[in-house]
Amino acid sequence: FGWVVLTHAHELAHLGATIVAGRWQWLIAAILLQLLYYLGYTAIYHYAFATVDVRSSLWELMPVTYASLFVNLVAPSGGAAGAALFVDEVARHGQSRARATVGVLLMMVIDFGVLGLIVIGSLGVLGVMGDLKLYEVVAALILLLFVGMMAAALLLGRWQPQWLRNLLQWIQRIVNRLGRWVFRPQILDDGWSERIAEEFVTAAQAMLMRPGALSLTVFVALLAHGVNLLSLYTIFRAFQEPPHLGILLVGYAMTILFTIVSPTPNGVGVVEGLLPVIYLSMGLPAGSATVISLTYRGITFWLPMLAGFLLLRRLKLFTAPERSLAEHEQPHAVAIATTIMGVINLISGALPGFVDRIRVVATVSPLEVRQGSRLTAVLAGFALIIIARGLWRRKAAAWWLAMAVLSISVVSHLVKGLDVEEATLALALVITLWLQRSHFHALTDPPSYRQGIGVLLAALLFTLAYGSIGFYFLDRHFHLHYDFLAALRQTMVMFTQFYDPGLQPITGFGRYFAASIYIIGAATAGYALVMLLRPVLVRRPAGRADRERARKIIMAHGRSVLAHFALFSDKMYFFSPGGSVIAYVAKGRVALALGDPIGPVADVAEAILAFQRFCLRNDWRLAFYQTLPDYLEHYRAAGLDVLCIGHEAIVSLDNFTLSGSEQKHLRAITNRFERLGYQAIVHEPPLAPGLVAELAAVSDEWLTMLHTNEQQFAMGGFEDQYVGNSSVMAVHTPEGAISAFVNFVPEYQGNGIGIDLMRRRVQVTPDTMEFLLVQSLRWAKTTGYATFDLGLSALSGVGEAADDPALEQALHYIYGHINQFYNFQGLHTFKEKFHPAWSPRYLIYPSTRQLFSVLWALQSITSGKGWLLSYWKESRQWLRAQKHS
Repeated sequence: FGWVVLTHAHELAHLGATIVAGRWQWLIAAILLQLLYYLGYTAIYHYAFATVDVRSSLWELMPVTYASLFVNLVAPSGGAAGAALFVDEVARHGQSRARATVGVLLMMVIDFGVLGLIVIGSLGVLGVMGDLKLYEVVAALILLLFVGMMAAALLLGRWQPQWLRNLLQWIQRIVNRLGRWVFRPQILDDGWSERIAEEFVTAAQAMLMRPGALSLTVFVALLAHGVNLLSLYTIFRAFQEPPHLGILLVGYAMTILFTIVSPTPNGVGVVEGLLPVIYLSMGLPAGSATVISLTYRGITFWLPMLAGFLLLRRLKLFTAPERSLAEHEQPHAVAIATTIMGVINLISGALPGFVDRIRVVATVSPLEVRQGSRLTAVLAGFALIIIARGLWRRKAAAWWLAMAVLSISVVSHLVKGLDVEEATLALALVITLWLQRSHFHALTDPPSYRQGIGVLLAALLFTLAYGSIGFYFLDRHFHLHYDFLAALRQTMVMFTQFYDPGLQPITGFGRYFAASIYIIGAATAGYALVMLLRPVLVRRPAGRADRERARKIIMAHGRSVLAHFALFSDKMYFFSPGGSVIAYVAKGRVALALGDPIGPVADVAEAILAFQRFCLRNDWRLAFYQTLPDYLEHYRAAGLDVLCIGHEAIVSLDNFTLSGSEQKHLRAITNRFERLGYQAIVHEPPLAPGLVAELAAVSDEWLTMLHTNEQQFAMGGFEDQYVGNSSVMAVHTPEGAISAFVNFVPEYQGNGIGIDLMRRRVQVTPDTMEFLLVQSLRWAKTTGYATFDLGLSALSGVGEAADDPALEQALHYIYGHINQFYNFQGLHTFKEKFHPAWSPRYLIYPSTRQLFSVLWALQSITSGKGWLLSYWKESRQWLRAQKHS
């Protein structure tokens, strides 16, 4: 609501002044007629529902009518959002939602049909008067085309329902095909065409089955529009303008027409701008044309819309998720409004004021104060633009700063030139921020907060001392002589308000000295703002108690190999009230969780929501990496987006065998290595130091060969303690040396096992890794495991289907063209040799606009510091190789 008031404050202020100037008897009559009109408008819904056998209460629908005006303004959807309120209202009383939807459709057909007749009549009047404009014809054609299409659909629904279904299916295919170009592959869901066709068929049947109720609905629609037209007549009388029938008809028709077909919600701005022009072209004086247009618009739309806001808050029409979504978006609207206010401050400070207003201010405020206030308004504008980002992120510190800066803006706009409009906007935003204060709860990093405040205070003290002593001892560089108190006052004003009352340097050093105070003040204020709005930073790893608590939960509920990596020292832990744990790493403003929440299955949905609230409070963007497909509906219900990033290769050990023609190649490799004297030996922990040292040598050789560093987060790196406490299978050559190895990781509660590190020396016998994995699978099967996890095959199988999201199709393209840098396809082919089942894995992220920051954090977390430089070097090496090849 505050956003509506702020963005339309000029219209509302102008409207108030306009209405006050009218004859109050006729204005009261107009308001009473509007109450009668909205009663009639509600009755159209009431009788349309009756036509399709849906019971409704006229008086209970009245508040919904007003609320729909506000909803259509703040949620532009061509009127669909407001109409949905009527469906929700009757459904709340136990009526059929499907039949209520048909009733809304029938109401729209009748209401628009009656309006179409009025528009045709008004076009005839304009044609006779020779004043028909192209935009009026185009707008009328859009409405009449819409009415004609709905009428045609009703006729098809009655006589040729299959034709209607085929037509709607064709429209659905075209729309979804176009949607893929804007990353919306399914704008219309699979059942859309059948659902809409059924609504038109039902509506057509209801019209034939209940002609009496249909006739009554049409009569009420005609009566309601007649009352609305009569209300316009009283507005003409209120401002003593002769009400000619032709002008009334055209004015009314164009008002309703442009409210419907305007590109802005409810025709806001368009109706207010066009109606005076239309009245003026029909012979009304300019003043009368404007005042009648604004008054009629205010009484028929703005006042009912404000009433709708008040009534909407009292209606129980929204589900908890819908209310949650609305609450989530309110701070974003306030942040945008704050940015706009900042721009208004900049423009207002740069433009000259109105002469008559300045004369009034000059009687009570000296020139220096007015100039300082102008500069203050400009600086406040810059500050608001910076603070708006913190408001977008729900920062509590940003809320306090915005309240302070906006309050200063209100005063500065009044003092600099009696700019009431800008001051009103700033005050409206202050009120809005106060009403929305509960939404701004995100914390600032405490050390950064203290550092910002400390630096600001230290800079203030230093500058006061520096400036005061400088002005006192260096007064020969200025026209004025400063005693110590004057020097202190001069410095304080320059540091805090960035202007120099009476300061006139006469030497180059004097100008340098004055500029240095400005520079210190600006740099300090900017630094303090950045520190005050900084997200919470994780400076310490999880404590011993948290790690022990997490270990118990993971041991009891871990169901994938990722659960093992959740115990690594790089993880922080979030514990849900329901007994789940989420292992995450915070990087910048992103909290990246590893896999799904680990804990009781019944607690997963609440754990996701609790972690989401936790991240919001710390000013973090949450993401989940390598989640299973099991809980996607919970992530979507939390408002998060889902992206498939690859498939996990999982071998069913019950079906694994070296027998048969499909395993001929692996069987041959195994037999050849055994004949040559190679052995694959499992070494159980704790491993001997000498064995760990030999494995480390193999690992170092492998890393050097690939020109890469250890990966982190979703896998382990080679550390003596980690590997020494793992089960390891190593390939021993006939001479006894180790040529390759893998280490195994458990699933805890799942009867499966997986691999983490899989490394070899540079010079090995061909097919060594195949031999190593075959023996690992045979060992796991013999040990009694059911599944063997070969790890993620990144980007494989992503975006291959025609109906996959456009983003996944883009990843599929990357998968096919990035093999020169990352051997994704080769790794997938290698794993495919063991005939695994492929299980999809997902990245869960807040929204498309935040995806880049999530991917950047993911790369930084998994690859460690210096990954960008390393990638740059590898790219240059590849380009050189391509050039010389």
